[in-house]
Amino acid sequence: MKETLRLAEFIAGHQYKDLPAEVVAKAKLTIADTLGCGIAGYTAAKEECRWILELVKDLGGKAEATIFLDGFCTSAPQAALANGTMIHTIDFDDTHMGSIAHFSSCLVPTVFALGERLKVNGPSLINAFVVGFEVGARVGRAMMPSHYRYWHPTSTFGSLASAAAAAKLLNLDAARTEQVLGLAMDMAAGLRYCIDQGDFSKSLHPGFAAMRGIILALLGQKGVNGPKGLLEYPTGFCRAFSEDPKIEKITEGLGDSYEIASNSLKAFPTILCSHSSIQAVSDLFGKYSLLPPEIKRIQLRISETAKDQGKNYNPATPLAARLSIPFCIALVAIERKVVLEQFTEEKLKNPTIREFMGKVKIDDDRSLNERYPGTLASITEIETVNKGRLRQEVIYPKGNPQNPMSKDDVAHKFYELCSLTLPSAKAEKLLDLLFKLEGVADLGQVIGLLKA
Repeated sequence: MKETLRLAEFIAGHQYKDLPAEVVAKAKLTIADTLGCGIAGYTAAKEECRWILELVKDLGGKAEATIFLDGFCTSAPQAALANGTMIHTIDFDDTHMGSIAHFSSCLVPTVFALGERLKVNGPSLINAFVVGFEVGARVGRAMMPSHYRYWHPTSTFGSLASAAAAAKLLNLDAARTEQVLGLAMDMAAGLRYCIDQGDFSKSLHPGFAAMRGIILALLGQKGVNGPKGLLEYPTGFCRAFSEDPKIEKITEGLGDSYEIASNSLKAFPTILCSHSSIQAVSDLFGKYSLLPPEIKRIQLRISETAKDQGKNYNPATPLAARLSIPFCIALVAIERKVVLEQFTEEKLKNPTIREFMGKVKIDDDRSLNERYPGTLASITEIETVNKGRLRQEVIYPKGNPQNPMSKDDVAHKFYELCSLTLPSAKAEKLLDLLFKLEGVADLGQVIGLLKA
């Protein structure tokens, strides 16, 4: 097996012209969606962003890349650290279901920071983004689901994705790229604790993945050596981080299709495994004109892919609340919506919300995985006081590739997110550029609009 070398050869040889039109279109939508999350995070998660911005400013660095919105210029790795952290603060960025990873919060800061340093054009940026996504997603898919027992895939697989994208932007050859990938695997880290508890390490994970990817690719450009064949090595990355890795699957059909096609965008600013249930509860409350006092119990059966996720009944922070299915369901039932502005300290202490959370029961259901592989399906039953037991299935929540967000949906979400930070005219100009990214000759055009 030479999976690592084959991936490296794919990265080094891939060109923008190899990308099908639909892949370019999906990449542009995803990049725009991701930047929207960062723009909103800058304002909605002001305290978390302050922590990382102050650190990066204290560190200084060569002025070659811009921190989104703040406008401070620093080294490309440090800009990527700040931007990746900022994007993920509100947990509204995309999720690749096959690996349960938020790749774009790792890749967008990588390609924008290094791309600004190198003065790349739109096609080069899109190509590096898609290539990085492909590498991280293929490796991630081959190592799931056991990898998720302990590790946060956004951090572990995201480091690999970012290194691949950075190596592509630097035009490293296959031999050098293989060693950069090896270094990224060697440095990969990030525990799953953050998903259970909702602490700041979750936001830091994509930032550090982006920073690591750039630093390691720049080291590769300097000529350093690194591990070769680390995917397939007997004690290498796959076997160390997964109980049953399907290593031979990593390069199967490489180049015939693209993993970004199976990427999910988020319709709600919450953990993805909550989305099917949010939709189901929202539908049932609307259809039957339900009121919170009428509810005796809400029973959720969700795909076992999300085993042990989202079951925090005592979230202590706004991020933890976004990761709590009971909290999200309580918002739907009581306030009939789930939007970014609801995740506040005040809501966390709301006794009505807290009491209603106790009515939400969650069970993992392996049969949903078997019937509907590759999605986070939900079967919701609401037991009412006088309307009986109501049932709703949602298999493909909005944003899933089987129920995708349209270009207009993405635009609407983008404008809503930008409204927290940017004037509407600037947001419109920025989105227009992002939707025409393949025609952008100078990345500085986009960077100039990413300032508050």
